[in-house]
Amino acid sequence: MRFQDNCAEAIQFFQDNKADLEGRTEACRKFLRVNTEVSPLEVKGDKSKSVLFDAVRLDKCVKSLKTDGEHWSNEKKWEMICDVWMEMLCYAARQCGWKEHAQQFRRGGELLTHVWLLMAHFGISEHFKISQGHARSSVVVN
Repeated sequence: MRFQDNCAEAIQFFQDNKADLEGRTEACRKFLRVNTEVSPLEVKGDKSKSVLFDAVRLDKCVKSLKTDGEHWSNEKKWEMICDVWMEMLCYAARQCGWKEHAQQFRRGGELLTHVWLLMAHFGISEHFKISQGHARSSVVVN
């Protein structure tokens, strides 16, 4: 549902601004100039599940980051964004049980399942614990 709302909102935005847009770069710039003063809840109510407006708000927030009166470098901003995404990805991977991940592997797996498996392999998951003195791991079922 959320993916469909995002696609519908993006298509509508680009159709409404078709005459003003010349290429992908200009389309992105136009999208990032959207007024974020009014929340989408006030405009559309709670029926839209699109996150595009929130993405524009986040972009403006990240661009305005400062530390001790100095602007962050782009490198530092990207490092912070990567850290947040990794934390969210690892958190999401830990929230599913091992049975759900096993079923996903039977179907080829999804990103969270592969992240979960890597976390288990490196010993940073609660689902697997390595016994002291042995190189075996055991599944912990709650």
